[in-house]
Amino acid sequence: MAYKFNVNGRAAEVDAAPDTPLLWVLRDNLGLTGSKYGCGGGYCG
Repeated sequence: MAYKFNVNGRAAEVDAAPDTPLLWVLRDNLGLTGSKYGCGGGYCG
């Protein structure tokens, strides 16, 4: 599915499955690696 949105003041368009986490879209599709994955289970803080 294609998504259009603005990130960091720029227009972006990506094709990703509806169940793809936004973090993965930012890192893998757009190359924005500043956002990091935490523990994922809610146990780390």
